[in-house]
Amino acid sequence: MEREQRISEYQLNQTRPALLLVTASLIPLIILAAVMGRFFIQEQQNALDADIRSKATAMAATLQRELKSQIQLLTVVADSPRLDPPIPRSAFAETARRLRERVPEWEQIRISDEKGEVVLSLPPLEGSVEKQVVDIESHQAVVRTGGAVIGNVSIGPRGQAAFAVRVPIQRNDKLRAILSVVIRPTIVTNLLYANGLPENWAAWIVDGQDRLVASTGAPALAGNAASEFANFSGTDFGLATLKNGQELRVAEVALGETPWRVRVGLPVAEYDRLARKATLLLAAASCFTLLLSGSAAFLFHREIRARNRERESMANWQRMDALGKLTGQAAHDFNNLLMVFQSGVEGIRRRRNDEQRVTQLLSHMSDGVTRGKTITQRLLSFSRRSNQGAGHVELDIKLAELRPLLRQAVDDTIVMDINVPDDIWPVHVDPAGLEIALINFLTNAREAMGSGGQVTISARNVLDGAAEDPTLQGQFIALTIADTGTGVASEHLGRVFEPFFSTKKNGGPGLGLTQVHSFAKGSGGAVKVSSVVGHGSAFTLLLPRSNEQRIPREPAKPGVDLPGQLLIVDDTPSSLESVRLALEGLVSTIFVATSGSEAIEVLERHPEIEAVISDIMMPGMSGIELAEEIRRKNSRLPVVLMTGYSDKLEAGTEVGCPVVAKPFKIEDLTASLEAAQISTEKSTNVVRLEIPAKS
Repeated sequence: MEREQRISEYQLNQTRPALLLVTASLIPLIILAAVMGRFFIQEQQNALDADIRSKATAMAATLQRELKSQIQLLTVVADSPRLDPPIPRSAFAETARRLRERVPEWEQIRISDEKGEVVLSLPPLEGSVEKQVVDIESHQAVVRTGGAVIGNVSIGPRGQAAFAVRVPIQRNDKLRAILSVVIRPTIVTNLLYANGLPENWAAWIVDGQDRLVASTGAPALAGNAASEFANFSGTDFGLATLKNGQELRVAEVALGETPWRVRVGLPVAEYDRLARKATLLLAAASCFTLLLSGSAAFLFHREIRARNRERESMANWQRMDALGKLTGQAAHDFNNLLMVFQSGVEGIRRRRNDEQRVTQLLSHMSDGVTRGKTITQRLLSFSRRSNQGAGHVELDIKLAELRPLLRQAVDDTIVMDINVPDDIWPVHVDPAGLEIALINFLTNAREAMGSGGQVTISARNVLDGAAEDPTLQGQFIALTIADTGTGVASEHLGRVFEPFFSTKKNGGPGLGLTQVHSFAKGSGGAVKVSSVVGHGSAFTLLLPRSNEQRIPREPAKPGVDLPGQLLIVDDTPSSLESVRLALEGLVSTIFVATSGSEAIEVLERHPEIEAVISDIMMPGMSGIELAEEIRRKNSRLPVVLMTGYSDKLEAGTEVGCPVVAKPFKIEDLTASLEAAQISTEKSTNVVRLEIPAKS
């Protein structure tokens, strides 16, 4: 069964590249089809635009002929001897009557002088009607040019729209009067409908003042602004919106001898509907392209996942190998510490009255507690995947403290030098993570110098991290660990941080440099390497500069300043009693509670309590929740949390108060209480504005 599964996986691995190749080759063909579909859509749209323009052009030509015939007929009348000045009223009336019978569209026939005053009219003007022509602009154009003019549409005294056709009455090349006919827009409206326009199309004609002469569907709007019928934007082709909200694709054509313009519009919905088939073709091609692209992406993703699984497997193997070695070392160190405590307990039990001997044993046991705390921090740092434990670290102080531990990471045949300038900046990193990184570097250096050599740890300030690594910005500290070992070949330098890569003879990754790389990235920095075969290697950690001020180098004044009334909260009886006994004699009154709810009751009964120390991991109400409840009830009461390990802290939970790690010294607790007191004093000076929740 396993053999058949392997054969199946092998065949799948062989066919997957072929599938990728076929899929990749089909994608350009589908894209080409999509481009051709788009071209087809454009051709359809161009054909529709040509149809709209042809109808608008035909309508403009028809209207132009009609207006021209009106001008020609009126010109013949103006040249008639019946209108030779002085014009008898009876002759004008008879001529005008016959013209109106022949041309019913002529609403009024008038003769006006050069000033625009109507002197003769049929039908006659009523006494109350203004005798000045309404469209004085077209009248003045005839006087100025001496030629025929089509006037703008206007609304007369009776509220009816009309436009005038005017020709000059000339005798002996001299203007004697102006003959005008007033025509209702009905004649133009009839032309619109007679032009064979589709029912769902729209057409309208505007004059030189953008007033509506005639329109399909709204003849009553003649004489009003064209926007009362449709809002049009454009000069040749454009979009228009009718008052009922319908959108049109519009072509505009101007008349040759008059400022009038004809606009013909096709509904945009129909414009889109005609191209829908081509759009569906384009959509189908796009979907097919997406399908092929998705298939290619899926196959490519499977390849990446397969490779990632291999990398992850190797990384986990390396991590477990590193963890095994680290825990083995930790077990060795813990056994040594347990031996210290076992010897101390037996020595104190046998010589309780030997004060000097007891003091010496207690000193050894106190040192053992410090070493044990360091070991647990190393283990926690190894398990940590983020930079949640980052803090302010003074490199010169830290490296001085770590010198004995770092010395143990190399053997006696290796000389170790630490060169850190006095003006080195502090860094913002996880202190335990930095310790593990240094141990990893020194372990690799020791293995590269089998017959002895020298390793140097140095540090320098970097004003601009981009000068060292393009991915960095801001100020950094370069911590370099250089050795005189065998070195790494140039073709391998780019892979030394890969989890499955190793240049060791036994093929094992050891503690590895992958963890160092993860630590550097998690800290917001980087790690660089340079090496010369036969001369050694140099690894440089680029760590971000801390924004906090450097710690003063003056020695701190010893002393213990603890509150007089203190509450200790811990659900573990032995831990609770140990803390109480450690503080007994230093604090006048100590209250204890085994849970968060009991602690609240104690605080309510004893408001004189000056500070609270609580474990974090407790059933029911955790220490973090207890601190929040205390802040709500009494923001002036300092709270310090203590813990051996907290998953919430490891996940980056903000607790808002100092945390002291178990085991701790009285000096550590005092410093945390002072920090909590300062924090509460600052918080009481802040005015909190409550923002009402939105209903």
